[in-house]
Amino acid sequence: MNTGSGQKEPILNRSELLKYFYEGFKPQEKFKVGLEFEKIGVYSSDFTAARYSGSAGIKAFIDEYYKTDNFSYISEDGNILGLHNRDYEISLEPGSQFEISTAPKKTVHDIAEEIKNYNKKTSLLAENFGIKWLGYGIQPLSTYENIELIPKKRYQIMTEYLPGKGNSALVMMRETAGIQTAVDHNSEEDAYYKLRTFLGLSPIVTAMFANSPIRKGKESGYKSYRAFGWLNTDERRCGYISSKIFEENFGFEDYVDVLLDLPMVFLKKDNKWVNMQGISFREYLDKGFEGYVADIDDWLMHRTSFFPEVRLNSYLEIRNCDCQRADLIPAIPALWKGIAYDNDAMNAAWELVKDFSWEERQNLRREVTKYALDTPIGKLKVLDLAKELVNIADFSLKKMKNLNAEGEDESIYLERVKELLSRGYSPADEILERWNNSWKKDL
Repeated sequence: MNTGSGQKEPILNRSELLKYFYEGFKPQEKFKVGLEFEKIGVYSSDFTAARYSGSAGIKAFIDEYYKTDNFSYISEDGNILGLHNRDYEISLEPGSQFEISTAPKKTVHDIAEEIKNYNKKTSLLAENFGIKWLGYGIQPLSTYENIELIPKKRYQIMTEYLPGKGNSALVMMRETAGIQTAVDHNSEEDAYYKLRTFLGLSPIVTAMFANSPIRKGKESGYKSYRAFGWLNTDERRCGYISSKIFEENFGFEDYVDVLLDLPMVFLKKDNKWVNMQGISFREYLDKGFEGYVADIDDWLMHRTSFFPEVRLNSYLEIRNCDCQRADLIPAIPALWKGIAYDNDAMNAAWELVKDFSWEERQNLRREVTKYALDTPIGKLKVLDLAKELVNIADFSLKKMKNLNAEGEDESIYLERVKELLSRGYSPADEILERWNNSWKKDL
């Protein structure tokens, strides 16, 4: 048996797999909100994707950004792949998308202030490299064929594995940029209710924040090409997790079963990455692989290769939005906080989507990538549901009365969304209107 210097004790029973989820419970008074967002860099001179390597590359940019705060490097095999300090972590996605993961905050005001400072600092520094950051969901000109893959073994293995599961996998990996929100739960029942509700709402929110209609320098035919790319990545690994979520009670045991049967992509053993060649975790747990036996670190890493619209961790991670311009970034955690942390809001939000069939949910997820708010659902359009959802969150945030220094509550971050919806617009609609008029289709 290959135990290796880094091998922990083998997993002996199912309770070890469940433990992580139960350890996430928090009392409601300690609930916080977290944010991760990726932005994409392009060169000002020709709008091509900023590469990882070279004197004007993202690696060189990270070296300079390192000097601006008390950071430590994140690296692999001598290659710099990110930074971290006590407040947040910077990491790179496969195509050098620049991602910040904030520490959870009590209010959206705190998130908005941190992101404002971060964007200002990174934008000014990027000018020295001829780079501009875009609050946009996909590279507007470069495609995966000519975007450099960062030197991270995990992504090299994914590049070999995922294209066999979906023809847009490399688009997703190298071209796209998104925003993720993290919210807490206080029990297994609360986690399930939020998971089910957020999955039901996810196509509406995808449509509301659709922001990637231009790709390869022209209209793509999709208002969220980022979301379209995810549809064609690996359906077993992405999407709604299981139809059972919408049919009956779905608990941590069920979620563990989904992960146990999910094909494995990679593991890290003895400081090296192992290509798991698609065996399920259940098989690995029973039989081992190349002399290795399953330990809890393997289980935790396997979970990171699962990419549903909403992912269950020791918290809930909502993953379905295109990256946005600076004025809309705080709207996303504000929307989810307003829904998640008020029982009346949760109930009202679930009422909007509870009666959809499994087929309607799947169709809605497909159609919003193309039509966004104009997607029909029954006798309504997604726009009608989006307006109601924002009103629910707006009312909830006003009730919470978390005020900033100016005496404003967190509903202020929804004002820009409400203005767009009043015109029937997502950010993509605004871009397309300008693209075909004042911008004259000039990238």
